[in-house]
Amino acid sequence: MIDSQRKISGEGFRYDADGQMACYIIHGFTGSTYEMNELGKYMASQGITAVADTLPGHGTSPEDCNTKVYQDWIDSVQKGFDRLSAEKEKVFVVGFSLGGALTLKLAMERDIPGIVLYAPIIKHKKWTVYLTPFVAPFKEFEEKKKFYRKENKLQTFYGYSVYPMKAAAEVVKLTLLVRMKLGQVTCPTLIMHSKADITVPYENGQYVYDWIKSEDKQLISYDNSPHALMAGCDKETVWKETAKFIISYSGAKLSEV
Repeated sequence: MIDSQRKISGEGFRYDADGQMACYIIHGFTGSTYEMNELGKYMASQGITAVADTLPGHGTSPEDCNTKVYQDWIDSVQKGFDRLSAEKEKVFVVGFSLGGALTLKLAMERDIPGIVLYAPIIKHKKWTVYLTPFVAPFKEFEEKKKFYRKENKLQTFYGYSVYPMKAAAEVVKLTLLVRMKLGQVTCPTLIMHSKADITVPYENGQYVYDWIKSEDKQLISYDNSPHALMAGCDKETVWKETAKFIISYSGAKLSEV
């Protein structure tokens, strides 16, 4: 069921830079590391080693994704973060959408100098989404385009063109778990979210900002970016804000790249 025209990447990436700063990057649900690739290259240009792994069930097939549970994703990002932390003194975490929820979960369990969240998913825009765990046994897949407004039908996907419903049920379970424990997040946090996001409404970013206990936290809003704001019309601003946040804790300077 993989459509190569959907820009799927089953491989992770690593872009090395000198020094002891690094960021571990986590992509979104049904997406791939492809959607984070330009961000990774920019981070390296700013002296920040960038590493991204493919989440279990991604970069393979929707059928494979349906065999995974949320603990598989948690275990994967913990291992990836720990591996990079064994090499670098300061490892920040950048997460998009589901990757944002996983970043928050990781921040509850690891000592992280700072996290960056792009359109983190914590709450779902329709109450019917919470029925997904009950629907999933009877319906394997759902076309993504059914969830978009007519004027947004022609979206570029960076992964599967369908939602694997059993895996989607695991997303619901994970977000409920993370939402209940947001008060355990205390590290410096930068949240970026678009008010034009039709996949994960802007209210998610505001909710995370309101409920985490970080003393140093910031929410930056965009008016026109899509859900994948790190790859949209404001992408260069998003990249620069990300690098600035990370570098601000190292005493280094942002390169003019």
